[in-house]
Parts: sequence; structure tokens; C-alpha cells
Amino acid sequence: MNRSRRFVILTSILTLFSAILFNNLYASDFLIDSAKSMIDTSSVNLADVYHNNHYLNIANMLPFQQAYMIWDTATIHPYHFDLTKMTDTVTLVLANHKDCGFAIPVAGYVTSEFGKRNHTRYHYGIDLKLDRGDTVVSAFDGVVRISQWSRSYGNCVVVRHYNGLETLYGHLTYRNVVPGQVVTAGQLIGLGGNTGRSTGPHLHFEVRYLGQPIDPNSIINFDDTTHHALRSDTLNLTADNFEYIAKFHEEEAYYLSRHHRHGRGRHAVHYAYNSRTHSTHGKHSGYVIHRGDTISKIAMRNGTTVNRICQLNRISRNAKLKPGKKIVLK
Repeated sequence: MNRSRRFVILTSILTLFSAILFNNLYASDFLIDSAKSMIDTSSVNLADVYHNNHYLNIANMLPFQQAYMIWDTATIHPYHFDLTKMTDTVTLVLANHKDCGFAIPVAGYVTSEFGKRNHTRYHYGIDLKLDRGDTVVSAFDGVVRISQWSRSYGNCVVVRHYNGLETLYGHLTYRNVVPGQVVTAGQLIGLGGNTGRSTGPHLHFEVRYLGQPIDPNSIINFDDTTHHALRSDTLNLTADNFEYIAKFHEEEAYYLSRHHRHGRGRHAVHYAYNSRTHSTHGKHSGYVIHRGDTISKIAMRNGTTVNRICQLNRISRNAKLKPGKKIVLK
């Protein structure tokens, strides 16, 4: 293991360890900034230190870390699990009202449902009505993994929960948490807004397991706007829950192949719920370089990092970008 990679792993662990002592996983700006300047944190895989029992106990304090194996504070959707190949039923205890609570993220009604938008776009979450500045809270107890700006989601927070799920909160006007911070159900994580690709103030809310989207309506009863509640304290997941993903991509591929055969072509669509942008099956997303683009600008606009782009494309930070050339982003 090279020195810089070892440094990032150790600082990640120190960040986590500080939370156990101070109930806040944000160790220091110096540790995190130093780590990011040496190597992209998306490359950190804590499984690399599992041979060391001293660090093993600390690493296992991350929510559901033995299943996820990755703690990525730079990439919103870093996972490449194919849950359509699950052979067993996974039962998640969502809340037991003692060690794991629940709270509705925002007391608003659903303005846009989970599901297929058209032949090439899928809405992997639901939109909840709110006004700019309304309080947005964490749905369950957990640890903040992402708190950053994304061109699609705007101000975005992702929390990994002790029940195994991850929830995403998009289009916030303000983020009140930092990566690694311990939060409880009902704790303020940000204020509602209209940032990113949004046509009006609302909360884009996603629920995912190992990176794969689940319809929030199947978990939370949004029909009763007065008493939002879990539909059940447990959630059973099988391969059938994720068949829609494979089916949609098959339909998408067929649709695109027909359009290409007829010479219509297809321009790149960068939208918050585009299946290309938020791939759920491990394919890298591409970006066509435009005149005036720099690696840092591309990283900022697409919710990734300079180091990540350089690693994927095997280029240096100072590489000259040629307009029209395609690069890999994630």
C-alpha cells in the first residue's frame, strides 16, 4: 500500500474515531483537505485495512460498512452492486423506536412520483412540496456521507443509515451538515430550496440500498399528510425489487438503437434524474469537452473531483482538454 493511500485511510479512520468521542465525525479541515489533495477519497476502500484488528473495530462503526465496503465522501453514486442477482431475501429493520428512529424529511405532499419519465429518463426519487427555507431533516439515524454541490441535485446531502439504507436530499438552499457527521432522525440537515436542475422549490428525496433506488412510497406513507409514518418497521428486499432497473435499461437501449438506425442521433442529456447521469449498474458516464472547459470546472459541474477525473482518464491535472473529445466522469 503506497504512502498517500495509507494516509487517506488513516485520516478517514481518525475522522470516524473523533465522532465516537465528540459525537461529530468532522475531525479537522487539515486532515480532510490534506487527504483530498493527495488522493481522491472515492478511492478509499476500508476493506484494505481489515487485516488490522486495531482499525477493524473502528471501521465497522460506519453504518452497514460490512455490506457497502466503501466510504466515499466525493461521489454521490459510487456503488456498482447488481441486486437483480440477489438469491436471498434481505430484511432491514428500518426503525425500532429505541435504537433507530424515524422522521419525515419534510411535511409536504408528493408533487412528482418515482418512476419512468420517458424512454431515456427515470425519476429515481420523489419530489416533496416545500417553500424556500423550510426545514429538512434526516429520515433515520445515521452518518452523513455526502454534503456538496451538484449540477443536477444542487445542494445535496446523502446520509447512510444504521438500518442499511441511504437517503438523498436534493435542491437544498443551505446544507447544515458535513461529511462524517453523526445525525439522528429528525435532525436538521438543511433548508429547502430550488438549487440545481429544479423548476421550483421542492425536496428531491431518494431512498437507496447499496446504491439501488427504492420507491420511497413503498417505505413511507405520504398519502396522509398529517401523520406521515413508516408502512412497516421492517423492509424485505429481493431481486424482484430491482427488476425494473434492468427492464428500463433494456427499453432505453432498444429505443436509442432505433433512433440511431433512423439517423436521428442523440445529444447528451445532463439532468438530475437521467439514467445516464445516475447509472445504477456500474457503467461509466461520459462527458463531451466544450471550448473553455477545465478539469476543475467539469468536476464542479458534475458532482465529482479533479482527482477522480484524472484517475479514470489517466491524465494529469494540467492536461490540455480538446473540445469534442469524450472523457469519463464516474
